Amino acid sequence: MTRKLESLRVHLDHLIPRQSVRYIYLPHNASNNPLETAPGGQEDRNLRYEDIKRQDGWFKQIRKPDFQRETNAWTPTDCIDFLDSVVNGRIIPSIILWNSPENSFTYVLDGAHRLSVLRAWMSDDWGDKAGDYYARRNDTEIKKVAQITRELVQKQIGLFIDFQTAHIEYTELGDQGKIQKKEMGQKRFSQASFYQRVMGGLNTLAVQWEKGNYESAEQSFLRINRKGQALDPWEATLIEHRRGSYARSIMCIANGGEPGHYWPTPTEEDEEANQKSVKKKIDSFSDKAKNIYKKLFVPPYELPIISLTVPLMVAPEYFQKHKYLLEIIPLLVDREVVSNDKQVIDRLKVDDTAPPQLIIDNADKTLTKLDKGLEHLITFSNNSTSLSIVPLFYWYNHKGQFARGLLYGFLYWLLAGTKEEIVDRKLIFSGNRERFEDILFYLKPDISTIQARGGAGLKATRRAAEFYQATLKLLHENPQLQPGSEDLYSRVLDELADYASIPKRKTNPKRSRAFSSSDKSQINIRELFESGSIRCHICGGVVNLLQPRGIQYDHKIDYEISKITDPETGKPTHPFCNRYKKDIQNYKQDRGDFHIPLLTKSAKKAQKIVGQMDIFTFMEKKLSD
Repeated sequence: MTRKLESLRVHLDHLIPRQSVRYIYLPHNASNNPLETAPGGQEDRNLRYEDIKRQDGWFKQIRKPDFQRETNAWTPTDCIDFLDSVVNGRIIPSIILWNSPENSFTYVLDGAHRLSVLRAWMSDDWGDKAGDYYARRNDTEIKKVAQITRELVQKQIGLFIDFQTAHIEYTELGDQGKIQKKEMGQKRFSQASFYQRVMGGLNTLAVQWEKGNYESAEQSFLRINRKGQALDPWEATLIEHRRGSYARSIMCIANGGEPGHYWPTPTEEDEEANQKSVKKKIDSFSDKAKNIYKKLFVPPYELPIISLTVPLMVAPEYFQKHKYLLEIIPLLVDREVVSNDKQVIDRLKVDDTAPPQLIIDNADKTLTKLDKGLEHLITFSNNSTSLSIVPLFYWYNHKGQFARGLLYGFLYWLLAGTKEEIVDRKLIFSGNRERFEDILFYLKPDISTIQARGGAGLKATRRAAEFYQATLKLLHENPQLQPGSEDLYSRVLDELADYASIPKRKTNPKRSRAFSSSDKSQINIRELFESGSIRCHICGGVVNLLQPRGIQYDHKIDYEISKITDPETGKPTHPFCNRYKKDIQNYKQDRGDFHIPLLTKSAKKAQKIVGQMDIFTFMEKKLSD
């Protein structure tokens, strides 16, 4: 049970809203901040429990900075340990706050988890009363953890309402002239005494104040978080260079497009028309970010795998989403592999000192292009550009583990060149898709080792792209090679040897009778591919009926011939296949009229991207010969 608890995370991010520290807005009650000053103008260094408990007042005005990590790092045991310290009067580290000079908000620079746990305890909300806040996550798991936490609190600490009712009893007994401790028993008496102390203001939490401007607040946050539970290096980089359109877009997407002022506001000098234009774009960002988040990270990844519906990317830890977005946005938006620190920082700094309107315009272009790029793979609007790829058979290994280097390589390969070249590549891919997916599935243990040679993630991008290009070239030139044939697999493995470290196949049966979660996934994936998959009647590739907005329907006998629309002759297809049905059929009949576009338009461009002549440039030359 202890091991299980250590793997669970309590989601409390909804309790304190996230807000940009640069947000400028001054409501009428801006000065009504009970913690900002005390009599005599001195800062109040005591945070009262009553301020945390009340549904209105001070707590409604506190915010997490927009660059603050999500409040989901604590386990149920962590929450219990903290509440035990609170109830038993042990030392609790100070909460560090900053009051914005531009609005009424007080920002929590350190202590968001502590405040959130106290609020969760007082409101009995451990993540399962957050409405649809966690709809983009595995909210079933979140609610399950919330109930586990609540039960542990009730057993080991006591629900907060128990403390309240104990205090009511304590007061009533006192009014009656009775000895409370004797009448109530030790536990109830202790609960009542605690409640009286904290609600009466005798016990408080210590507060330290950051006194500077928002640059000071950012620096304080970085100094604090480089200690204890340290920031990931990429997280620190993102925060340090957070003012530009790239960083803001990443933060907005990673938080699922949830409302929050990630964006700068127009200056007073901007014309009214420009202000309205900027506001209109900002208003559209939430929906765009939600759509991108949904395409990339929904549904939540769970083992064992039991259906075709898995996320395009698996990012179990909170900041992994930011990191993967730092990788995939340049790949999709500019088709550039941005992998080292200098390249990332240069990208983040490109407009970090620009006027608000330029930052908004650049973010709009980035979000739009990213969304359109993902549409090539997966769509929720039946977009005819979409191949409606089933990620499980492309970028997951045979055990159901995600391999993002294979995804990056596919994107790099698919989106090379002009719009016309991309369509040509997709046509030839669709004409060979059935065999392509057969290869990816049955040779997956071998193909996955592309990530083992030279590194995973972005480091595998070009090798994976080269392999996809070489495989498509092989299929294009050898239509006689049939799915499942040893000749096909042998030829593909010969090509793969240039890009991967192909291991010798070994079978190591376990002595244990039980199948592990990984075993079950491997069995399920095999059964889904071999016996449970619906196939597109145009290309022969897998169609996922569980994504109804990602498929179209076609007449098996062309409507121009039959003039009949009947369910008996209707077939599900990929949107791209339906749009380019005639072209795909023509390709299958006469391949000689089609040519595979190169990955890059010239060796000079390849050298510019890679930085030196390497196997990627060599392969371009080889393919063009």
